[in-house]
Amino acid sequence: MAWYPWADKRMAVTTALTYEIHGKKDGFDLTPGQNLTFNWGISQFLPLKKDMTLLLEVGPAGYDSWQITDDSGSAANNTRDQVHAVGGQISLVHLPWHAALTFHGFYEFAAKDRFQGSSFGINLSKKF
Repeated sequence: MAWYPWADKRMAVTTALTYEIHGKKDGFDLTPGQNLTFNWGISQFLPLKKDMTLLLEVGPAGYDSWQITDDSGSAANNTRDQVHAVGGQISLVHLPWHAALTFHGFYEFAAKDRFQGSSFGINLSKKF
């Protein structure tokens, strides 16, 4: 879902909800519980050229993930995992090519029954 507070769409508030269904793990008597993840972000587009063909996109982003059903099997424990993350992204968007180069980073906090850390990524996208 995306909401644009202004008609010119210079800012976007975006969210996505993901539901994960897990299968049995190979080599273990364990089927992890299902997870619900909420992703969010706010993007501000800033023109780098007067003709609006080159834009800089910046903004905060994050996610929150919760295990909503119990693990099953003899290797299961009674703790449901969860993690929360905050970070941001920066993109360079070239409108004539319908292309964008994006860098994002997240810092995870309040992890329970799972690894906690930081993640960084770079994406190159092109609309055909």
